[in-house]
Amino acid sequence: MKNIIATLSLLAIFLTSCNFPTEQDSGLTVEQQAATVVSQTLTAAAEENSAPLATPTAKQEEPPTASPTATGEAVTLPPNATPTASTGTPSATLLTVDANTNCREGPGLTYAIVIVLVPGTQYQMIARTEDNKYWVVTEIGKSTPCWVPAEFSNAFGNVNQLSVTTPAAPTSSAGPLQAPGALRYQYDCAYNGIPGNFQVILQWADRSNNELGFRIYRDALVVAEVGANITTYTNYFTGSTTVAYTYRVSAYNAAGEALGGSISFSCQ
Repeated sequence: MKNIIATLSLLAIFLTSCNFPTEQDSGLTVEQQAATVVSQTLTAAAEENSAPLATPTAKQEEPPTASPTATGEAVTLPPNATPTASTGTPSATLLTVDANTNCREGPGLTYAIVIVLVPGTQYQMIARTEDNKYWVVTEIGKSTPCWVPAEFSNAFGNVNQLSVTTPAAPTSSAGPLQAPGALRYQYDCAYNGIPGNFQVILQWADRSNNELGFRIYRDALVVAEVGANITTYTNYFTGSTTVAYTYRVSAYNAAGEALGGSISFSCQ
């Protein structure tokens, strides 16, 4: 802008020295004519250099953005979202066993065996005793119920949802306690390669339906007890390869014991 004013000033001086119309011709003095030229020039320069003003437009408001939720804070659900209630503990409907287990007409050895529950099978739970010591179950797809001790089984879910039931009187006799039979063995006189380190695997037949369990004897001494329906036991001990060892197995319950036959072996 300063350059323009300086240029115009020089122009005015120059114009005063030029042959403008005389005062008589235009009615204006030379100085007035020069001032008019300068004024017109300045006006033209101002119009040429002035930038057109932009027409202001109304600012369109944008919807506010949601503030990020801090980690760990609960996210607010939309108004139409309904939270799902927790299902809690599943109902107790299934039962399994870890070993063959007698399932009887009622809770106790005085009731006859209905079926033998086997590992790897699921059974439907339908009732319980008030003290939760026995469950009433059925084979899946069948209707005949039987009673199994809770301590010998695995129940799943909330057992208190089962109805409480009272057993009827026994309809059939469990019969007298029967001694196990068909006792047989496999033995190793140097288990893990150590002479005198014995491993004896015993197997027998369960001939009773009301035993509480079985006792294993070695040379007339009880070396172990196992539960009802168990028909195998492995005995480890350190002994002599020149001595004969004798085994027997008995079934027992609250009424007494029934001792089976014996077998003997030696490592000579």
